[in-house]
Formats: sequence, structure tokens, C-alpha cells
Amino acid sequence: MNREKSGSLTETASQISGRIYLSDGTGLKGAHIACGSLETRTLADGSFMLNVANAGTYTVTVSLQGYTSAKKTVSIQQGEAKSLDIQLSKATGTAKIKGYIYDAESKKIVDLEGTAILVIPVANRYSHIDERGYYEFSNLPSGSYKVRISVPGYADSDAVLALGDAEAKTYDFFCKPLRVEEPPWG
Repeated sequence: MNREKSGSLTETASQISGRIYLSDGTGLKGAHIACGSLETRTLADGSFMLNVANAGTYTVTVSLQGYTSAKKTVSIQQGEAKSLDIQLSKATGTAKIKGYIYDAESKKIVDLEGTAILVIPVANRYSHIDERGYYEFSNLPSGSYKVRISVPGYADSDAVLALGDAEAKTYDFFCKPLRVEEPPWG
């Protein structure tokens, strides 16, 4: 039981706990859980726990980049523990990020193949950089995305891009060539 500072007993807090998961049962780590003024994130297995001070009806909102948000309402009595499992699905949209990879010194297109990585929670997305230096990510929901470019012989390069609904954003990367320096002793 909880105790007030004066030492007298207070009413027992209530608890809302549960798990955020995909249709295949995979737990979603890092999902944002909001319930009134309370907030938390899910653990590696998708589990979460919130302690609410008062009995009542609460709306629990779950969000995670790349997934559709969900809301569920739960009524809870004083001292009660309620379980609330919520399934999320991958979000799709009509936004797109695309562009070319250039050598930062020569300003010419890099004709080496590499990888563009869309860094998002749970499962990154990958795009092949073709021999023309082109990459593309499509069917993205609106939001902010980190893109990382990795091409052999060049330093990796990152950018954070914000997309609106149905927006097609072109972002070209200018990557610095890596230099292999020989030690002075040969």
C-alpha cells in the first residue's frame, strides 16, 4: 500500500499494463504510451506499465513511427490491475524520399553501388543504391525520417528529412571519399 508523508494510509493506486505487438506476436520496443498526463515507452518485449492514482475511465494512446497509432479506453477501479494489449499495424502512405549520391570533391555521381538506410524503430528499411547513384524510399507515411547512406570508399552520410502526406522529397547526398594514408615508415 502507498503511504502519505504523514504516515497514514492512502488509497491503493491502480495499474494499467499490457503489451504492444504486431499481428505475428512480435513485441514493439520503444512505442510511446500516453494516458492523461502519464507517459512511458514499451520495453524490448513490447510490455508497458502505468500506475494511475485514481479510479476512472482512461484513454490509452499508442504511437510508434512507421506504425498506425491506436487508442483504447479502459475503466479501472481503485486498486485494480487491468491488462490492455494493443496490436499495431505497419503504416503506409504516399510520401517518397529519393535522390542521388555525389562525390563531395568532384561533384560527380558516385557510380559505385551501396545502401541507403531509412532508420526507423523496430525494423529499418533498405534501398539499393544503383550504378547511377540513385536511391528511393516510397509508400511512406508523413513524419520525420533519418536517412543514412553507405557506399564503399566513402564516409557514411546522414540526413533527417520531414515529409508531409503525399510529398515527394528529393535529397541528394555529397559523400566524402575515404583516404587511406600510408604510415611515414612505409
